[in-house]
Amino acid sequence: MSSLDPDFESMTAPARVGVIALCMGGGAALALVGTFTHQSLPPVGVAIALITIGLYIVGLRVWGGVRTPAAAGAIGVGLVAGILATTTGDSVLVPANAMGYAWLGGIAVIAFFALGWPRIQRVPQRASVTMEQPALVQQEDRPLP
Repeated sequence: MSSLDPDFESMTAPARVGVIALCMGGGAALALVGTFTHQSLPPVGVAIALITIGLYIVGLRVWGGVRTPAAAGAIGVGLVAGILATTTGDSVLVPANAMGYAWLGGIAVIAFFALGWPRIQRVPQRASVTMEQPALVQQEDRPLP
């Protein structure tokens, strides 16, 4: 198994823990940046932040093949955005306006759909037969030439 093997189910336990920690850390970093910048350019800032979060979570879902890396990334995003949304002193990072609600609600909607999407099984393709070279068919009782 190489270090870039995307098959999460076949990884060793320490490798799984490392992947989960990296996914949570990446999600936390994106949530930190998104929370500070979602109010920067009113409709565009929150859209860019949510698109970035969506690409990250969906990318983890596609890469890992299972929900665990994407769930870890979504938890990292949700925890950091939720912690930063709480009011501490006089500073409000996520105000109670349309952009703030779109930011926090958008994270929940993206995580819900990315994690709830069913796993798509690939249908095996038959070998195509051309006029120049017929497809080799292996039978159980004899090997291919």
